[in-house]
Amino acid sequence: MTRRKTWRLIAVIFYFAVFLLVAFHQDMLAMYGMALGMLVEALMQFIQK
Repeated sequence: MTRRKTWRLIAVIFYFAVFLLVAFHQDMLAMYGMALGMLVEALMQFIQK
């Protein structure tokens, strides 16, 4: 599996976990997770270019 596909799979799993946090009314943890996910995605794009 390529590096890009691996990161995409990790992102899907991570955002599914965030969805589960929202479903179980853990809103603050979900917000922290979304912020962390966006930061990691931005850093990955910064590193790749």
